[in-house]
Amino acid sequence: MLDGGLTVAQGKMNAMPDSPADILPATYATAAQQRAYIAAMEKIRAARKPGEPVRVYICASPHITRRPQWDQRLAKIRHRLPGVELVEFGDVFTPENYAQKWPELAPTFDGLVVVGPTKRGANGHVYLLGEVARLEVIDIVKTGKPVLLHARRYGLIPFVDCKIHRVGTPERLRTKVTVPDGWDPKDYEPTLQAALRALRPRRTDTEKTHDDPPQHLSHPFAAPPR
Repeated sequence: MLDGGLTVAQGKMNAMPDSPADILPATYATAAQQRAYIAAMEKIRAARKPGEPVRVYICASPHITRRPQWDQRLAKIRHRLPGVELVEFGDVFTPENYAQKWPELAPTFDGLVVVGPTKRGANGHVYLLGEVARLEVIDIVKTGKPVLLHARRYGLIPFVDCKIHRVGTPERLRTKVTVPDGWDPKDYEPTLQAALRALRPRRTDTEKTHDDPPQHLSHPFAAPPR
């Protein structure tokens, strides 16, 4: 279990629900935790004003952002969050001013997407977040805003559906995030749909006033890019 800050703030990421051993878990959240998460996301969605910009911070280490595939990874995230401004470290921070500016800018972000390394290559299910990423996740989770992991194999996954563990020593705490083996890559999970709706900019009065239907309803047999 993660430390008190994230556990108390989110209160949704606990043990895997009981299921037969041969059935892979699609989520580590209980039904009650999922319902609470969906309700929180719908509240965020309802409070968003038409035309209000949406900014999502991309939490990724320099080691990952310097890889040749980084632009492709960003494009996949942007495809899933149309109309959202993706904010990277270098857009708003420098190594010298990060400690001062993070507390000021973090409350202005509408959500956070974590891109972290896996323990066993591209298809691994366990992600390990360093000290800085761990604290960034805790800060955004405390606000009740959506925090998602972008897995190379599965695409976006809400943290609520993952298993979270604190690892390391008090001097160097890190966070281990385990993706459920049975996560549906076609994105039918209601928690993900709720998070995507919460991060969708609302149309202005001069545009359509109704929200577009979830992608899996408008195109039920299409598996979107991850």
